[in-house]
Amino acid sequence: MSFGSHSPGAMWPATDFRRHQRKPSQVLHRWFFKGTAWSIYAIACGLHFFKLQYNERTNQVEESQYHRIWSKIVVVLKVILLASPYLQYFVLGLGIYIHMTLVQDSKAQNFLMSLIVLGIVIGVLRRLLIFLHLKRDRRFLKHTVNEILQITSALEQKFGMEYKCDSTLLVVYLAKLWILTVMLDSLWYKPYFLSSIFLYWVLLEYCFAGYFVYQLILLSWYHTIILFLQRFIEDHANRLDIELRYHRCLIPLFELHLRINNLHKHVRDNVSWLSTSVYLMIFTCIFNAELLIECSLFAGDELENKIYIIADGCLGPVCIPILYVLILGMCTDRFRDAEVQLQQLFVIVQGLYMRKVRPRLLIAMVLDNEHTSLIIHQKLKPLQNMIILDITCDREFVMDYIVTVILTALSLVQYTISTGGNISECVTHK
Repeated sequence: MSFGSHSPGAMWPATDFRRHQRKPSQVLHRWFFKGTAWSIYAIACGLHFFKLQYNERTNQVEESQYHRIWSKIVVVLKVILLASPYLQYFVLGLGIYIHMTLVQDSKAQNFLMSLIVLGIVIGVLRRLLIFLHLKRDRRFLKHTVNEILQITSALEQKFGMEYKCDSTLLVVYLAKLWILTVMLDSLWYKPYFLSSIFLYWVLLEYCFAGYFVYQLILLSWYHTIILFLQRFIEDHANRLDIELRYHRCLIPLFELHLRINNLHKHVRDNVSWLSTSVYLMIFTCIFNAELLIECSLFAGDELENKIYIIADGCLGPVCIPILYVLILGMCTDRFRDAEVQLQQLFVIVQGLYMRKVRPRLLIAMVLDNEHTSLIIHQKLKPLQNMIILDITCDREFVMDYIVTVILTALSLVQYTISTGGNISECVTHK
């Protein structure tokens, strides 16, 4: 699979376009997108989630079948892997019954929080497994990949694709990935290790990684369109008329913008469970934030022991959910900024057409109608990430999320102290 063809774009002369594609930054960004896309696909193919075959003639992917015998072996291994902790679940259920009848005060509160977190983990893990194996979801993934290939190819042929990776977003994501790796390494050696919890974190990260790369591709598309409009304005600032080659680009640009918005709506509707799963991690975040506060402020352990216990136990479950939400919020803010910039540039372009093209000319009337439709569409269906219950995940929501975690964790600490709970010693779980 590749991200579109490499024919020179209509935006620049062929020599300028080729020179631009050879820039180190463009080569690096192009290889980043190709490398991450192939890595995600290789994992999916190797673990028998889905298998696609690229058709170079149509620039689309088609689903292909696995070898029957090998496919059955992989299914058996997956069943064994998932069924292995069932005995542990039975023991855990028995422990819950005993614990609920005997435990009171703050210990009952901690146990209830643990039970809620475990229930959410099992529910999300079930949805992750369904998503990675259900035929309907495989069709959705195939459609999404084909749309990405088609839109990227159209942008590259018409305007010259400008690949861009937001460095700030990438740094935040890599920081989250590093914390997750440390947490999984610690979780692997825990005496109370459950494979279901480990799989929950791994599969959630795998699905989120695909969604994150998709968001970066969206931002690259917007960046390409914005660059085209900026160059259009620069080229015609001192000209008396509009070049004919730009007439052939502007109308397809509106069509591509509408296609991008429709794709994002389709993706958002089909993976709404993923953002909901990210939000539900707030319970894990709150519970571990309580442990972090108790250990750092009230425990009598030595500083070196505190740092080790926090890093080994509760730091990851506190930071990772916040960073998930932060990444979604940052992407939404960048979508908003791009759409605002796009609106401003279209207003300037329309002004140039009004001054340099006869108002009754067909292209001027069509451009005016398309511009009006674009503004209405952006107001009614803006490009953004929804988190839960159709709530927009932006910087304001991220701040509310963090404040909610801190205040709720402090309330739990206060309740533990008021009921005489022991917080004089650092613990990683209760």
